[in-house]
Amino acid sequence: MQFGYYIAKKLSLSKQHSFTKTITGLAIAAVSISVCVVILAFGILLGFKKEIREKVQGYAGDISITRYQLANGNETNLFDIDSNLIQDLNQTEGISSVFPFINKAGIIKSDSTLEGIVLKCFPSNYDFSFYKKHLKRGIIPSYTDSIDSYDILISEYTASIMQVDTGDRLNLYFINNQDVRRRKPKIVGIYNTGLQEFDKQFAIAHLRAIQRVVSTKNYYSKAAGYEVKIDNFEDIEQAKSNVSSRLDYNYAVNSIIELYPTIFQWLEIVDANVIVIIVLMFIVAIINIITVLLILIIDRIPMIGLLKAMGASSQKVMGIFNWQGTFILIGGLVLGNIIALGAAYMQNKYKVIGLPADTYYMDAVPFTLPLSYLLIINFGALLVCFLFTYVPVRLINKIGPLQSINFR
Repeated sequence: MQFGYYIAKKLSLSKQHSFTKTITGLAIAAVSISVCVVILAFGILLGFKKEIREKVQGYAGDISITRYQLANGNETNLFDIDSNLIQDLNQTEGISSVFPFINKAGIIKSDSTLEGIVLKCFPSNYDFSFYKKHLKRGIIPSYTDSIDSYDILISEYTASIMQVDTGDRLNLYFINNQDVRRRKPKIVGIYNTGLQEFDKQFAIAHLRAIQRVVSTKNYYSKAAGYEVKIDNFEDIEQAKSNVSSRLDYNYAVNSIIELYPTIFQWLEIVDANVIVIIVLMFIVAIINIITVLLILIIDRIPMIGLLKAMGASSQKVMGIFNWQGTFILIGGLVLGNIIALGAAYMQNKYKVIGLPADTYYMDAVPFTLPLSYLLIINFGALLVCFLFTYVPVRLINKIGPLQSINFR
């Protein structure tokens, strides 16, 4: 068995109570706290970004295609749906789906309240899984391509303001210049995404029904834009470039980062804050491991002198304390991972720590940490801290038998 490993194991892992064992235990606890904080901070950061990004994507897709048009006072710039373009985009690498949409502003009225609303209108084959995930009451409307449907989804905020529930009907008014059109949609579902800025503004309706409202000619072929969803958000700029290359100059192509810059700028600020926390925790762990090894070296100066007097080289004696540092780091990593991942599991399952949804866009602290990130954190912490164990251990070169006798 290796000389340094054997002695370090006896000193650190002995069942007998000793000063070395106590210091080692405290060091493991300190390292585990640092690692735990880093894992939780990183997981919460990724969880926040993933949760908010998915909600914005659910509302607006990843890329929005609209058509340039001279302002005419209308809230939508209508054009004819190009089925060949949709088919071409659906076959483009990195794009998962393309759907036409219309955003139509209106006024909803209940028995006691008037409220402005924007109807997001989609075709029957649209993927409503986002709204199904956040559905609080009722059902997702079932639309067809052959019949106009006035079943709508509204947010929990709107339902509360209007004092309505599923099964109720609302008076819905559309104003185009001097023309006022009235509809009586039925509320079939109520959702709450946590994005209050969006929930306050939007309701979900059938594209076919609203096409008849916004156009008088060939209305079933009209749209205000295309909502594009992609396979990987990290490739959004490349996907945007691929989409733009298939369109002429009449179309405007915008990513959700460009459409909602405030939200993504806020996420960048959160990034910076978490990185500062992670750096500070690594610094604390490094200072802790250096301090502990210095204490252990000072406590074992007589042993170091004795070993050198018996012919042990400085390298072999240094190996003892390198192994002690390794025991501390591995113990701290294992304990820190157990605590952090256990806390994350409890939070994701039971939502122990809640949040005000109107401020943070979600009702509980999220946690998302892919295995690759977890491995990078652990190996990075192990490598960085292990390299710094050589700082105090180098002092052993200056300790000889004479110095150990004088130390006593």
